[in-house]
Amino acid sequence: MNEHDDINLSVCKIIKKYYNDGYRILVISDNDEVIDEINNLLWTFEQLAFIPHSTNTEFDSTTPILLYKNNFKSDSIIKKDYNVVLNIDMKLDTNENEHEIIIEIVGHDENKKNISREKYLYYKKNNLDVRHENL
Repeated sequence: MNEHDDINLSVCKIIKKYYNDGYRILVISDNDEVIDEINNLLWTFEQLAFIPHSTNTEFDSTTPILLYKNNFKSDSIIKKDYNVVLNIDMKLDTNENEHEIIIEIVGHDENKKNISREKYLYYKKNNLDVRHENL
């Protein structure tokens, strides 16, 4: 299993944790392949459980988890309806401030770590509570 697979599996575990705690979760990526992989993993990563979710290309407002491809815009989706946002991409989205919890994935690559440090400074500067969690 490579780092990419590990990250996607970690994303599924994070989704499961916050889903079990009753949150509505918005997973955002500019990479369609990543969203598709996570969509597939959510159907299979646990044999005895299913996590209800939809994508913005097949949107269902009743599901608590939305996998959102950033390059696909939809007027029927209101991002603020989700109190947790999981940003898979490395870029900083300043609109994320409207969510109760922002989750960022930090990889092992030094470039990704540097971008994560920049985000951390931005969050601290804007008085956002920052916590480190290990799965």
